[in-house]
Formats: sequence, structure tokens, C-alpha cells
Amino acid sequence: MKMYYIAVYDIASPGRLQKILKIFRKYLHWIQNSAFEGELNEGQFASLKTELNKVVKKNEDSLLFFNTENKKYITKRMIGIEKNEPDMKF
Repeated sequence: MKMYYIAVYDIASPGRLQKILKIFRKYLHWIQNSAFEGELNEGQFASLKTELNKVVKKNEDSLLFFNTENKKYITKRMIGIEKNEPDMKF
């Protein structure tokens, strides 16, 4: 079963930030600075976490995941410009 995820992050090192971005882009859709969203199955989410854990410094960085079984239960309201088209497929 797929779950819908929103991921936000704060990475202390610019070098690690580029690695984290590359990993997130393999699994989720970039929506704006420090935020990704998308649907993943359990195996994909496990793989994402495994890859991130190899790069993240837990005493310096922060990653936060929100998830729901169905994205229809999420209401998104925007103020200002949209950084990326939410329906982009990778």
C-alpha cells in the first residue's frame, strides 16, 4: 500500500545538503526549498530512509516526515508563488 509523504529538512552543511537533495529527488517531488512530497510504498520509504541515514548527521541535521494513507485528506493552501508544479512525474 502506498502512503503519501511530505518531507521537510534542515541540513547544516552545504555539502551534505546536495547529497540529501539528490537522494530525495530519486523518491519524491520537490515542491519548494527544503520540502518534498509524493507517494511511496513501504519498501521505497525504507530505501529512502536507509540512503538518508548514510548521509545525515543526527547531531546537526533535521529531517521530518508527515504521512497519510491518502493524499485527499491533505488540504494544501498556498500564499505566494508556487516553486514547482505539484503534478510533475519523475
